[in-house]
Amino acid sequence: MKNGKYRLHPFTVYTYETVDSTNAVARRSVELLGASADMCVHAAGSQTDGRGRRGRTWLDTEGAVMMSIVQKTRLPMEKLPILNLVAAAAVRNALMRLVPGAELSVKWPNDVVTSDRYEKVCGILSEAVSSDGDRYAVIGIGLNLNAAQMPQGLLQPATSIFLATGKRVPLTDAINGILLEYDRQYRLLAEDPEAFLSRFAESCISLGRHVKVISADGTRYGVGEKLSPNGQLMVRYEDGVTGLVYAADVSVRSGSTVDEKLAKRLLPKRSPRSNKGDNGRAALIVGSPDMPGAALMSVKACVKAGAGLTRALIPPAIAPAFGAVPEAMLVQDDARAEELIAWADAVCIGCGMGVSDRTAALLEKVLKSKKPCVIDADALNTLSKHPELYALLHENALITPHPGEMGRLTGRSAAEVANDLSATAAAFASVHNCCVLLKSASSVIASPDGLLRYNDSGTPALAKGGSGDVLAGLVTSMAAQGASVPDAAALGAYLLGTSAEKAMELLADRFASATDIIDIVAFGLGINK
Repeated sequence: MKNGKYRLHPFTVYTYETVDSTNAVARRSVELLGASADMCVHAAGSQTDGRGRRGRTWLDTEGAVMMSIVQKTRLPMEKLPILNLVAAAAVRNALMRLVPGAELSVKWPNDVVTSDRYEKVCGILSEAVSSDGDRYAVIGIGLNLNAAQMPQGLLQPATSIFLATGKRVPLTDAINGILLEYDRQYRLLAEDPEAFLSRFAESCISLGRHVKVISADGTRYGVGEKLSPNGQLMVRYEDGVTGLVYAADVSVRSGSTVDEKLAKRLLPKRSPRSNKGDNGRAALIVGSPDMPGAALMSVKACVKAGAGLTRALIPPAIAPAFGAVPEAMLVQDDARAEELIAWADAVCIGCGMGVSDRTAALLEKVLKSKKPCVIDADALNTLSKHPELYALLHENALITPHPGEMGRLTGRSAAEVANDLSATAAAFASVHNCCVLLKSASSVIASPDGLLRYNDSGTPALAKGGSGDVLAGLVTSMAAQGASVPDAAALGAYLLGTSAEKAMELLADRFASATDIIDIVAFGLGINK
């Protein structure tokens, strides 16, 4: 970009080859020119000292748009942040007009991201400057436009318009398109604020989704509910309190809520030519004489969800109950536990086992194997009584507690956990380097790397005994079939929540068991007539 100047009503655009930062140039123009700086735009080909929000460094990318708009305003200070929304809407709308097929959204208050992966393409930084009693807004826009690769060390996933769409946009076309759209959006805000906020909300991924809010008061988790008349984000936090967010980092991670689209993407692929040995070996160490049902439900769910081979280590006393699941092979001798674990691609332990020294010894063997494993029910309660086993947790281990069980693991009350689900799950996953599926009406799946997912599917009908055993079996089956442990947890939670109709539709051919086929064949032959 060369040094120059041109007029694009109502803007005067100044271009520079290199500056320290366009916002700094814009601030200096207000100080030097006063009222004549109104509606001036400063755009540069490169910056030597670009800044983002909270003093972060803005890293230039090849063929980027870096510009700052100066606008005289009578908006009171508490309403100035709404100009971030105007600029974000302008960038999104202009790019979708310039690049047919581009799918972009806005993340409150100042980012434009891809709609599918939430990768950042544009950041916005607004500042207030005063001169001779007048107030000016300086709105800085940094857009990754034509870069063929992104810098290393970015704080959040990012991309460019070129990388996202395969199309390059001339720099001047992008600048002019954004400025004209900014003028349209600002005039809409001035004429009909409700209409502006309504249209903004339609493209805002921070609404109706789980968000993490990082502010000077700490980190909190909740759901973005709506925008205030001044453009602030209203969040319903996990403790039930609703509050307005004025100035904070609000993150929405890609795929944060597990829906049908994400579940289909996470579901392990299987070849139409595969055989039972190709589709995963699942081992479940479950059951006790007092609780054969829990063992039976977890094993049956594992078979139903498509594991190629399923074996269960159970006490001999409950073996007769497993006539209901003839597809499962039974092991009735604890001396064969290590052999079973070595055979398996994924292991589940805990359902209906009871809290005992036996459970502790078998849990230790499972954890020491480093195999993908699901630690459920009485294995969790046993873990809480044997803190020395915490050191054996690993990144392929998944714990599946409800708030009461999580409370026992963390030394907190169930109510404290329920009011702080995300932070509790995230902290445990980070400290103990394991995965967590914290079960609730809105379950949280936390990974050691900080990724959080949520499952909001389900009904109050699932709040009954046995649901957790079915969930453990579903997750184990998905892990045995090749899903990563966090993905298996997300899939299991979603399949349980959506229940029969959606689960059957999603799992399709892998859902039918051999006994189902016997019934179908018998019906087809007229035996049941």
